[in-house]
Amino acid sequence: MLKLFKIEWLKINTYRTFWVLFGTFVVFFPLTVFFSASKYMEQTSGARGSGPNPEDLAKALIGAPFVFPKIWQTSAWFGGHFFVIIGMLFVMLITNEVQYRTHRQNIIDGWSRLDFLRAKASVMFFFVIAATLLVFITGIITGLAFSAPGADLFEDVHYVAYFALMAFHYLLIGFFIAILVKRTGLAVIIYFISVYVIDGLLWLLLTIRGNQMGYFLPFETVDALIPSPFTPEMMKLRTVADYSLLISTAVYVSLFTYLIVNRFKNADLKT
Repeated sequence: MLKLFKIEWLKINTYRTFWVLFGTFVVFFPLTVFFSASKYMEQTSGARGSGPNPEDLAKALIGAPFVFPKIWQTSAWFGGHFFVIIGMLFVMLITNEVQYRTHRQNIIDGWSRLDFLRAKASVMFFFVIAATLLVFITGIITGLAFSAPGADLFEDVHYVAYFALMAFHYLLIGFFIAILVKRTGLAVIIYFISVYVIDGLLWLLLTIRGNQMGYFLPFETVDALIPSPFTPEMMKLRTVADYSLLISTAVYVSLFTYLIVNRFKNADLKT
């Protein structure tokens, strides 16, 4: 797979859109976390007056999201929101090849259809690993900057693993949409709407009156593993255990992997 990734890298490292979107994630995600941490800690630290104020109320409700151990959840949560940029980039990389039929040339040159899928999977793993490392580095630097000495650095670090799973899952669904739709603009729009509109609306419909079925939607099953660190404990709705969401995610991963392979193996590459 490393050899396939080297070939893919030759394709994408001269693609300006790749550097713009990937650079946006790499730069703005950690800056947003650190800037938010700076402002929050500035507002909630120091001496206060005798009466109640909004800053003290916020601190009482949501605690300390930018210090250890909660910073891991916060970094992963912010990372998840910014990672949609990488998801759209990945969709574009696949659909550009399908739309302009350059994937046919790979197969003419000796690749099998599975080789093409493996090559794209190598790019997917690159994005997941790079993004997960950035989430970890952002969490550790922000936590060290704002936590008190002696804090337990690695308590709740499992949220970084949850982020890696979420990133992989998001890209896998994007992979399926790209293979199915083939047209770059339409595929990106469908991906974006699926993440931000359809998933949210279905979640609302399926969680009315305490119903938990909404947490088993394709995107929500991984999103729910990293809840917002800014939601007060009393307002949290999920009662589904993490292991149930992990099992659900494994089922979706198996399903989408099968659909991707089956679709591309049987697709007419002339269309």
